[in-house]
Amino acid sequence: MMRTQLQNRSPRRGFATLMVLWTIALVALVLVALQSSSFRQAAAGREAVARVRAYWAARAGLEAQIAKITANTISPDPTSPTTIYSDLAGVARGELAGVTYNVRHFDGTQEVDGPDDAHSKMNINTLDAAAIQIIDGTVDETTAQNIHNWIHGVDDTAPTGADEGTYTGKRYPYKPRGAAVRSLKELELVEGVDPKLLRGEDANYNGRLDPNEDDGDTSLPPDNADGSMDAGWSRYITAVSEGDRITSFGVSGTKKLDLATASVSDIASRLQVDQNQAQAISTHAANGSALLADFVRTDLGTLAQSAQGAVLLNGRRQQNTVTALSKDQIKLILDECVIGSEIASGGPRTGKLNINTVTRETLERYNTVITDDVAAAILTERDGRAGGFQSLIDLEDIPAITADVLADLMAHIDVKSNVFVVSSRGRDKNSGQEVEITAVVDRSSIPVIIRDIVVR
Repeated sequence: MMRTQLQNRSPRRGFATLMVLWTIALVALVLVALQSSSFRQAAAGREAVARVRAYWAARAGLEAQIAKITANTISPDPTSPTTIYSDLAGVARGELAGVTYNVRHFDGTQEVDGPDDAHSKMNINTLDAAAIQIIDGTVDETTAQNIHNWIHGVDDTAPTGADEGTYTGKRYPYKPRGAAVRSLKELELVEGVDPKLLRGEDANYNGRLDPNEDDGDTSLPPDNADGSMDAGWSRYITAVSEGDRITSFGVSGTKKLDLATASVSDIASRLQVDQNQAQAISTHAANGSALLADFVRTDLGTLAQSAQGAVLLNGRRQQNTVTALSKDQIKLILDECVIGSEIASGGPRTGKLNINTVTRETLERYNTVITDDVAAAILTERDGRAGGFQSLIDLEDIPAITADVLADLMAHIDVKSNVFVVSSRGRDKNSGQEVEITAVVDRSSIPVIIRDIVVR
């Protein structure tokens, strides 16, 4: 009887032991799962913290650039408009507690410290179809006309190329802008535009040679892994350069004077001219079609006797009483003044080409505006000037550039830039986590404006 009881207890004890072992194993698995989940959460938390730190490091780099751009705009170097670029390069790198940042861009041959000058490139919104075709040997006539039509619409002067029906007839229809494009990426919507040709190896349009853009066929985009960035059409063109505004600052760091609305006394004081000259300038500028270039192209006395500037002091026509402007006075007009109606007619996103920063290759592609001979003369003179051209009036020192030539060029070129593309990369030193901020910074008014920002 006792043996039978013991035999019955043995299976029960085995089953109980098995249950205990199974429970222990289950608890162990639960603990391992909890530990693994906690580890993943902790790792994700550390990664998130690292990314936040990298983001604010990148933001610090952007803010350092904005601060220097603002300071240079308000208190510029009167001897050189190019000092800003060395100043910006000087604050392009920094280190904070456990993080670093750097601001760099590819200048066509190598990656250098500082932001990219948008005005060193041709603004696509200002180019006609012929100029667009010259951008690169891969832009055919039809594609060039399609780009022009996208921006300006189709009219009797440009009957060829894609029209609105080309886009509204697609499977997923859309309409062409019919106005200035806001970014080069928008051009990828244009019929015939190959994004690979537009972007080149700069797949994300950040102006920097990223690791995936220099690794051959290992990852997209396709590249030749030669340590140099072929940016395609984007090497020569931009859509973000902006022209002057009423709020723009002059070379002196003072808000520019609107000649169309300023008082005669303010004009006389700012431009160091006499009352007759000031009145003639004011009267001409008040004409709705007046341009700053008029004061370069035409003697002030002649302007004073024209229909736009005939009424001078005391409401009487003055005969031969207006002294011609000196070169220094014309320089002040170009450097310190605007005409409101001229700015309004220019529209947005029509930034001029900065002849102090434009590359030789880009200027050569601008030959529908600047002839090869004039371009060569400008580059030769620029290379011989420490600090570049201080004012557009300095171009008259070049024999090939007469007053008429300079007046014609003024609609297309300048010696300073309003817009910079800042690509700031922050890095958390412990984790290696990186965040990049690419921002379009416009200093045509103070405080400066961030017109576009992308965080990667």
